[in-house]
Amino acid sequence: MRIPLTILLSACLTAHARDGNESFSFATRILPILTKAGCNTGECHGAAIGRGGFRLSLLGYDPARDYLHITRELSARRIDQTRAEDSLLLRKPTKQTPHEGGRVFKAGSKTYLKLRDWISAGAPEGDVALTVASIRAEPAELRLPEPGRSASIRVTAVLSNGSAEDVTDQSLYDSDDEGLAFVDEAGKITLAARGVTSVMIRYGGHVTAVRVGAPFNPLSTTTSLPSRNYIDDRVAEQLSRWHLPASPVSKADVFFRRVHLDITGRLPEPEAVTSFLALPDSPERRAETIDALLLRDAFTDWWTLKLADLLLINPKKQGPDGSLAYHKWLRAKIADNAPVDQIVHALLTADGDLATNGPANFHKLASDPRDMGEFVSRSFLGMRVACARCHNHPFDRWSMEDYHDFAAFFAHTVVENNRVITKHRGEVLHPKDQRVALPRPLGALSPSPDTGLDRRVVLADWLTSPANPWFARAFVNRVWKELLGHGIIDPVDDVRVTNPPSNPPLLDALAEDFIRHGFDLRHLVATITRSATYQLSSIPLEGNRADDRFFSHARLRPISAQALADAVTAVLGKPESFPGHPGLTWSTQLPDISIESMTLDVFGRCPRTDSCETGDSFGGGLTQALHLINSESINTRLREGAVRKLVLARPDNSEVIRELHLRALGRLPTHQELRRWQTKLSGDERVSYFEDLTWALMNSREFSFNH
Repeated sequence: MRIPLTILLSACLTAHARDGNESFSFATRILPILTKAGCNTGECHGAAIGRGGFRLSLLGYDPARDYLHITRELSARRIDQTRAEDSLLLRKPTKQTPHEGGRVFKAGSKTYLKLRDWISAGAPEGDVALTVASIRAEPAELRLPEPGRSASIRVTAVLSNGSAEDVTDQSLYDSDDEGLAFVDEAGKITLAARGVTSVMIRYGGHVTAVRVGAPFNPLSTTTSLPSRNYIDDRVAEQLSRWHLPASPVSKADVFFRRVHLDITGRLPEPEAVTSFLALPDSPERRAETIDALLLRDAFTDWWTLKLADLLLINPKKQGPDGSLAYHKWLRAKIADNAPVDQIVHALLTADGDLATNGPANFHKLASDPRDMGEFVSRSFLGMRVACARCHNHPFDRWSMEDYHDFAAFFAHTVVENNRVITKHRGEVLHPKDQRVALPRPLGALSPSPDTGLDRRVVLADWLTSPANPWFARAFVNRVWKELLGHGIIDPVDDVRVTNPPSNPPLLDALAEDFIRHGFDLRHLVATITRSATYQLSSIPLEGNRADDRFFSHARLRPISAQALADAVTAVLGKPESFPGHPGLTWSTQLPDISIESMTLDVFGRCPRTDSCETGDSFGGGLTQALHLINSESINTRLREGAVRKLVLARPDNSEVIRELHLRALGRLPTHQELRRWQTKLSGDERVSYFEDLTWALMNSREFSFNH
């Protein structure tokens, strides 16, 4: 058989290249140079269709294919081994030949010389088994005394053969906030302002990050945060480290309103406020309030709503009967204080009839196992792995193999005849080589053994295990954000090495405590809300005004849609009408997200078609303000509700003013507010005046925010 000359030549070149000098290992020495130069970014040749007829894998995730494209494609026209300087790989980025991307590096530069020497040596691929196993940056945290100071970091690559190399000059750097810190191509970081940010580092398909910053206040090193539990100790450590004072603990009425909204989604009743304020304030009385709220049905309603948002319970996805069964099951679990790990385990492994077995509806979210893998990783592990569907994740550790192997856990799960069943056929195929993906947990080095069990059971056992490094951390981080307005890792569904926690010891301690107490949601909520950190004032001090991540003061948070709608109901004393649910008072009790309600829509309820983490895009803003100002529904309820009855029953104007402030704001009016309204209420139309006062209170910023 005659072999074409071109194949023979290619084989010879390949053999020569593989036997070439190992110092020119393409995957570990040459490809990172192209990444550093920006050649394989999404804006250049790393785009899905490449650029100018030349395509590279995004940020070098596929070295073997990149090597072929550079050295073999188009009759190997991109390199000239006899005269390296004439190679297009050098002439184009130096703009000696017209190049759409402009000049990327200069002729004679260090990058140029390395590529030239590699080509002159025969453009060897080197040992194809040799890869970058990991990278590390030192120091992991760079704390400089003041803006204007600079320091360098050192990046080390650990190769698959166990050797380590200094790759500081070849690494790619990116500051999360260039207004705080600028990093040059050599890894030298210069602070521009006081504060803390991160610098992302990329090399050889791996990423890491270092935290960098300067103390917020150069002279102050103490914090006045009281210690009520381990949370305060961990927070105080970071406040001291970054020279941040803590705001004082909030006043009693502010705490009382805040904790009611956060634990039950409801405003406190006026009588409860006056009773709480009548006795001396203390940590013990605040703890008693928290314990009482945790036992209310309103807690069950509120946290069922929060988890239903997370799980995207929606009749458009599961059908009316399925979503009702799903919601009923979830509410019963929250009411019984079922451990969170057991709830998640039941969801992952559920099967059977969708109309009667609520958790089975979890598997109606998507029919594609890859979509299910993405949802599970984002909801229960806090990770966005979707980028790895088509290429290795550019900002995290996940490869295409990780992605598709994880999706394989759902390959045998199908919905037929309104039932969730498992079939031992149908597989996830890797798009690159069409190999069958074998079920493998994220971060595991090898596939899960085939025990004959439903694959989902293996997944659920791993995911909810106390040994899982992500599950407990992801959940406590979500609850922390619900209660304090900002995650320790934020966004809470974007956990990755390049988005590090603001307080790692705090996150670890919360997760350990959550596991130790059996994944108990009520215990977690109680622990957080009892801390002084949670109870701090939202009024910043001059010394902590710039802090947006270390929890030196509480955040002023807009009240979410259902809580705000129910706050309006509490003030007006007349509930909104919900079609199909006569007699239902509170919107937090609604089992169906699709129930018609203009109020909930304009207030920004999550439609549960996708993640609810971007809640500000669902409503609120000007539309919400206009609805509160002139909504016919609200104005009608105002005229027909509790205000008229209150005014007619109490002839003393001061008593009415106090009651309305307690209803709407959870506090007594100030002396100035009392005098102002008593003066305005001198006429005979008392009911109209007090309706105006109620309207004004509901349209105040204080009413629509949790502070």
